[in-house]
Amino acid sequence: MNVMDANDMVCCPYNKTHKMLRKKLQQHILKCREIYKDEVELLVCPFNKAHLIPEPDFLQHTRTCIDRKIVAHYQQSAPAPLNEETKHEKIETEENWDDEYVPDYDPQQYVVNANIVREPNGMFPSQRKAFIKQERKRLLGEDSDEETTGSEQNMKLPTKANSTGTQRPAPYKLPNRNR
Repeated sequence: MNVMDANDMVCCPYNKTHKMLRKKLQQHILKCREIYKDEVELLVCPFNKAHLIPEPDFLQHTRTCIDRKIVAHYQQSAPAPLNEETKHEKIETEENWDDEYVPDYDPQQYVVNANIVREPNGMFPSQRKAFIKQERKRLLGEDSDEETTGSEQNMKLPTKANSTGTQRPAPYKLPNRNR
C-alpha cells in the first residue's frame, strides 16, 4: 500500500480547489492555462517553471523563492580544481577529418544505385508511365526495353533478388487448433 505524504499533494495555481499529486501538476497546469487564459494572468518563476505567480506577487516571490538558492549555489561555486588525476596529455593524431573531402550524402543518388523499388507518387499519368518504364530498365537491366502489355504494366516491379530466380521463403504457418 502506498503511503502518501502531505507534501505530495499540491493546489493548482489557477484554481485553488484543484488538488492533485505533485507529479501530475505540470500536466494539469497545461490544461488549466487554456481554460483560465482570459481570467487569470500568471507569470512563470525563473527558478522553477512549476511556480506560477500573480503579477503583484511576482517580485516578492523571485526574492524569496526556495529554488533561488539552488541556482545561486551553482552560479557562485568555484569550478572543481584540476589535479594530476584529472589532467591528461594532449592526444596527437595524424588523422584530420577537416582536411579530408567526403561528398555529402544524397538520398536520391543512393536510391538510384540501390536495389530499392521507387513509387511514382504525385506524377501525372504520362510522367508515371515514363517513370515506371525507367524503373523497370534500372532494376531489370537494359534488355527490358521492349513494350509490355497492359496487364504486365499493372504488375509491381520485381526486385533484383526475385528476378534472378531466388524464391522467398514461405511464411510461417500456425498449427491447426481444433477444439
